[in-house]
Amino acid sequence: MSGLKIKYFLVLFLIGSFCQAQNDSTDVGTRDILDVIHRVFDKQDTIRPERKRKLTFSLLPVPVGVNSSTGLVVSFLTTFYLGDPETTRMSQITFSPYFSFSKQFVFPIQSYIYSKDNKWSLIGDYRYMIYPQLTYGLGEHDSKEEMSTLDYQQWRFYQFITRQIVGNYRLGVGFLLDNYKNISEESYIDGETDYYKYMNGDYSNETSFGFAFQGLYDSRENIINPEKGLYVEADFRINTSGVEGDKWQSLYFDARKYHSFSKTKHRVWASRAFFWSTFGGKPHYLDLPSIGWDREGKTGRGFTKNRYRSNALAYFETEYRTDISRNGFFGAVFFTNVSSVSRIDTYQFRKWNPAVGTGIRIKWNKRNGSNLALDYGISKNDWSLRLGLSENF
Repeated sequence: MSGLKIKYFLVLFLIGSFCQAQNDSTDVGTRDILDVIHRVFDKQDTIRPERKRKLTFSLLPVPVGVNSSTGLVVSFLTTFYLGDPETTRMSQITFSPYFSFSKQFVFPIQSYIYSKDNKWSLIGDYRYMIYPQLTYGLGEHDSKEEMSTLDYQQWRFYQFITRQIVGNYRLGVGFLLDNYKNISEESYIDGETDYYKYMNGDYSNETSFGFAFQGLYDSRENIINPEKGLYVEADFRINTSGVEGDKWQSLYFDARKYHSFSKTKHRVWASRAFFWSTFGGKPHYLDLPSIGWDREGKTGRGFTKNRYRSNALAYFETEYRTDISRNGFFGAVFFTNVSSVSRIDTYQFRKWNPAVGTGIRIKWNKRNGSNLALDYGISKNDWSLRLGLSENF
């Protein structure tokens, strides 16, 4: 039997065993993938013992195809509490290295950490990337075909520290560092590319450093798979250098609202509004707002990452999340989004780009709410396939 057939056999065996377990009178409540494994390999006890833990791990190694790039992603998610779970929010650290056959190597670590009783919170984004990416031009006049492949290496260190002011309101500061090295470009068009024109032909290394003031409101109980609550983040960044030493500023605004339609089932309506702009100077090309390059890299389902780039980006998304099986093991989402980048060097949004899509969910770990999430989105002349262990927002 070939390796591929063996993989399909194991998947069908696990799912079949799980479906049989659904009809077992002793199996009630939410089920996850660990219950499936427990059911298959422990015939004496069909229920996995419940234990209260402050630390939970989820691991997902899988080959994946994303647009024209195929590779391997290994997603490692850990959640924990630094205080009493009754008074302290769940913290999260995610490590999802990605390797593609198009020679992309990405090593990202993202963190949301709450101290005891939520007095302090730490939001971190750290990554190292070797990242050749397709470019399609700047602003609303983006081309339908690839303009070039922009190749570079990047180090990033973003760290926000906030202090609870009252209730769910927080204020803090952030330190943001990006270092771009070994920048080169392979052009597919006659004439100068938008990168070449914007950067005045400069392919030298660049270090972009700035600090930010952050206002935050967060009433979500679970940051991996929220069912209710409101999240609003506003960051004002002051950067020390840009093209030819030009200083610049940026505004980053992210609002998310969640509404649950059921007290016993997972029936959630989630919406997001996102705005990101630069002003007051000329940032490096790679510092410009771009679809798919928000801090979590979650905007733009249905589009190639980096498909649209300019000095301002507006994005709106909404989706419905629902259980399919009565024990919560299988679920689905249905989403739509619309985005626009401004005409370069202006803040005029005249062209809007819609996308729609759907996804499946398999409960990966019921203790922290993580799901195996597979989303397919489609837009005019573009599409995307995304895989992860948490909801898109």
